[in-house]
Amino acid sequence: MKPLPWPDWMDHLLAKSKRYGGETLAGHTWDVLCRLADLYRLRPHLTDDTRLWHCLYWSAFLHDFGKAAQGFQRRLRGGPKWAHRHEVLSLAFVDAIAHDLNEAEQRWVVAAIVSHHRDATEIAELYPSGLRRDPLIDLCNELDAETVAHLLRWIAECANRWRDLLGLTADVGAIDPQPCSVGAQRVRYWLRMYHDWVDTLDGEGSDARRPGILLRGLITSADHMASAHLRRLPPPIRLSWQDVAMRCNLSPDQVYPHQRQSAGQSAQSALLMVPTGSGKTEAALSWALGDGRNPPARIFYTLPYQASMNAMYDRLRQTFGDDVVGLQHGRATQALYARFREGDEWSATAARRAQWEKNLNLLHARPLKVLSPYQLLKALFQLRGFEAMLTDYAHAAFIFDEIHAYEPERLALITGLMRYLREHFAARFFVMSATFPELIRSHLRTALGDTPLIRATPDIFDRFRRHQLCLRDGELTDPATITEIVEAVRNGKQVLVCANTVARAQMVRDLLTHAGLTDEHLILIHSRFTYGDRSRLEQAIGARCRSNSANRSPLALVATQVVEVSLDIDLDVLYSDPAPLEALLQRFGRVNRKAAKGICPVYVFRQPDDGQGVYGRDRDPERSGRIVRVTLAELEQHDGAIIDEATINEWLDRIYADPLLNQQWRDAYQRMAHQVDLIIQGIRPFQSDEQREDEFERMFDGVDVVPQCFERDYVHLLVEERFIEANDYLVSISKQRFAILRNQGKLRPAEETDQRRVWVAQTPYDARNGLSFGDRVVDMDWI
Repeated sequence: MKPLPWPDWMDHLLAKSKRYGGETLAGHTWDVLCRLADLYRLRPHLTDDTRLWHCLYWSAFLHDFGKAAQGFQRRLRGGPKWAHRHEVLSLAFVDAIAHDLNEAEQRWVVAAIVSHHRDATEIAELYPSGLRRDPLIDLCNELDAETVAHLLRWIAECANRWRDLLGLTADVGAIDPQPCSVGAQRVRYWLRMYHDWVDTLDGEGSDARRPGILLRGLITSADHMASAHLRRLPPPIRLSWQDVAMRCNLSPDQVYPHQRQSAGQSAQSALLMVPTGSGKTEAALSWALGDGRNPPARIFYTLPYQASMNAMYDRLRQTFGDDVVGLQHGRATQALYARFREGDEWSATAARRAQWEKNLNLLHARPLKVLSPYQLLKALFQLRGFEAMLTDYAHAAFIFDEIHAYEPERLALITGLMRYLREHFAARFFVMSATFPELIRSHLRTALGDTPLIRATPDIFDRFRRHQLCLRDGELTDPATITEIVEAVRNGKQVLVCANTVARAQMVRDLLTHAGLTDEHLILIHSRFTYGDRSRLEQAIGARCRSNSANRSPLALVATQVVEVSLDIDLDVLYSDPAPLEALLQRFGRVNRKAAKGICPVYVFRQPDDGQGVYGRDRDPERSGRIVRVTLAELEQHDGAIIDEATINEWLDRIYADPLLNQQWRDAYQRMAHQVDLIIQGIRPFQSDEQREDEFERMFDGVDVVPQCFERDYVHLLVEERFIEANDYLVSISKQRFAILRNQGKLRPAEETDQRRVWVAQTPYDARNGLSFGDRVVDMDWI
């Protein structure tokens, strides 16, 4: 609906082409101001300086005035490309309000206007100073006198009244607009003020740079939300921890003490150490929401693996509803598409809905978002749009689940981000794990300050004595072990078999198949399935292995590390390759999850004791895999015992007290921590960093390929521009594996894919084993 008054005298001026809705300039501006008002209500106390919202309102009102240029209007109606920047031309109208702004406010208004699309360097390159003929002259000539009069009348008759209608009068002051003329000299003056401020920020600290980050972050967020036709920014979750318990079907006597204690610490950051399966998720949500009276602007729930993120997204949707929870990771669109297809939506409709959900997450519109910490780290590396990301993280509550899962280098990045957000954006953090060795806890204290450690009570640790540790000689693949697993399945058990590598997991599946298990009783899950098959496998595992599943039929679930984190599955017995203690504990936690089956055995094999090169890689053979060997030495002290999870931290502290291992861990952490300090010192508004974008991409080891058997289907979908469905045929492999396959001549570019450069893997693939590289050897002589 149009507000009154409305500038109907300029409804002929457009802000968007017909392809993007054909919105008028006034209509789009009103939508931007509405979203800015939503952001104001979401974080009214974002800063103590109320000038921020005052400057933002007037910036947003003027930000697109330059779109009234004749060349821009022709372009929107199908004319030739326009060579100028409309946001620079918008500066011509700052003089209409500048008399009521002090110098700092003028600087903020100008910066918000001119930066809402392009970085400062791009603007400087387009409109350099010192030329014989200033390019701003041609730009200003794009506005005729009648159009200028229309725009000035719009400010005079609508700006203050719209401020009132939007409920912004408390922090946005009225301005009595003055007549002004459009000229290159005045635009150059404002442009120079902007660039001078950007240059000055190079020598300032983080606190001085924060206003610029907020200015650009908020105006771009409001603009993008309006352009995407988001009609309302969802409010924060206004529930108490008691409401959460009720939604999770927990009666008052079922709420654990650590869950109540977490709710009581909601005003600050905290650490939680409790057994796997003892309600960590409910404790985290209780912490985030507290008594419900001061809800966080946003809640971010981070997990390390896509499978665990997808599972948590499903779980939180059931608790809070589809419109509240978002999902953001590298393959979130695929996961969302799979879920919408399950709801009997047509393929095209499901694809559109999945894309819309992805856009909502990019627009920072969901009150609760499940994501990986690497999505958060984009802001630290100053990727394009980082100011909007940091603004969204302001006054937010962050839940970090399974913090143990990160290597020391990644942990240093994460803790550096935590410290930066806590110190400069009033963020708070809830970090939880079944284990908190002092080595990790000390770095978390440095990042988060003096944070309380919430522990499960002794009676809960006693209640969760559920596993008997059994060390086994030999390997997981030994004939006697394979026979034992088959017999357990035939006796009605659900067996979890964890291997450290994909090739080894594939080998175990082959052995179990040849030993007599059928597809009905055997599932393999790892990272080398297509995204479509991976999603189907995750759903099938959840349906059969969840704690409350009604279809708990006998099964051997063979898996790699993808099952270690936050999957609500509950099997009866574990057979595992040797691994670091933190990883083993997570594997244990997928067995007898609720401690309702008495004591269940967890078998860990002594060989191979190097962890197959997966853990602690190093050129020095003594260092490589040492974490696994030291873990096995500690486990020998507890072989045959029932595991008391209250003592696990003592085990870990002894493991990391190993001098060589301790130094190896600290060296890796400190190297990255030093780099993080330099990165944080370099964060400045109005400038994304392409070089750091390359650094960020190097953090990720995955390269997408399409198996040869799916090439025709994949290309067909690309030609039809059904990109989401096409991605279901992709498989992620490591960069090292990619290089090996390329050297072997087993990779070639896909045919007829002008839209994308994708490589075809000329290696076997099937829906039961995934992509194979011929690196598993199965000796069947004993069968």
